Amino acid sequence: MDEREEWGEDLLDPDVYSVALEKARKIAGSMREAWEYLLPVYERLAPIIRGDIRELSESHEEYEVIAVDSTFSPTLSLRGLRAGFILLAAVTYPRPSRPIFRLKHVRSGLRDEDEDPSDAIISVRAKKEELLLIRDILIHRDDYDVVVRDGDLPPADAVLELRRRTGITSLSHEVLELAKKKDKGLVGLVKRISTSLIAYRYLGKELLEIVNSRPEGVPQGVVWDLLSDPVLAWLMLDPGEFLSVGKYGEEFDGMRFIVSYFSSMVRRKEKYIKRMNKRLEDFPLFNEVEVVFYRPRASGAPVVKLTGFNADMWEFSSFSAGSTRGPSYPDFINLADTACIEHARSIRPEMVMLDALRVASESEGLGKLKFRGRRADLVSLQNVQKLHLFYRRE
Repeated sequence: MDEREEWGEDLLDPDVYSVALEKARKIAGSMREAWEYLLPVYERLAPIIRGDIRELSESHEEYEVIAVDSTFSPTLSLRGLRAGFILLAAVTYPRPSRPIFRLKHVRSGLRDEDEDPSDAIISVRAKKEELLLIRDILIHRDDYDVVVRDGDLPPADAVLELRRRTGITSLSHEVLELAKKKDKGLVGLVKRISTSLIAYRYLGKELLEIVNSRPEGVPQGVVWDLLSDPVLAWLMLDPGEFLSVGKYGEEFDGMRFIVSYFSSMVRRKEKYIKRMNKRLEDFPLFNEVEVVFYRPRASGAPVVKLTGFNADMWEFSSFSAGSTRGPSYPDFINLADTACIEHARSIRPEMVMLDALRVASESEGLGKLKFRGRRADLVSLQNVQKLHLFYRRE
């Protein structure tokens, strides 16, 4: 008996779809109202923004690139251990060489019942491990011009005033120092863009006034979404065009640009401004990071955001667009992403570690540990329902 025979043909309850459709209509209605409200803003901004846009160069400079990416494996939840695994990859482009792979684990103490190590913990650790890999590349290799990270470089939380991320902050600044010393470029390529830097660059304080003056019944978040970088850059940039919103440390509204932007997002709290200014004073190279956007030459391609240090961002954007054979992202990022995913799929880090733990537990005598006549079995899976996920074959 197959799954459909066991569970019946109607796997989706009709009521579930009707609820989803009702919610979707409300969301779409709010988006339509927000669009109509913001259309005069778009029309006013268009000639100003278009005046700062440049066409990408067809005869761009060529770069030797090392691209770095990471992926997470499923959490391994054993009786005596809970851990997630990070697989990192670094690939060279356009001259291929053997990729560098690293495997790191993130341990998590037992907390609430059925709680896995949170994505936030693993995400922060993955950023740190990527920075460590980039640092090693900067120290030990010279066969490249630019190191590219899949995501902001430096990571946004290195620049923000977040005390728990100070390890990432100092490591990020060390990476910038090494890049400057060795005259290598650093670039972060952002796919999932969530900022509103373009709107803030051209509207300043008026941006918050526009959001707060939205029509009654239109959620604030919907207006923010329609003023976000992926929307504004899509509307303002034609395929093959480029826009720079400037460097983090440029003067804007009496402050550094990035401080002015983020402090506005938290309603300009004075303590926040003071702490973030100190962050940029203590780690001065962050001020030199530039934020740009470009549209690949394919008409349906999404907007690409780059954060760059010690690199000509117009030239590098032109190179990236010229290296995009698919519909969206440059080949070097696609290669790094594919290397991570395919290597994780083939080696399955959680299975490698599970097998290694079982071998090590025998050699270290863990298999003989008993209490009250009961074996400890510290490396047995907690959730036996997930056994098939670990042992199934693709």
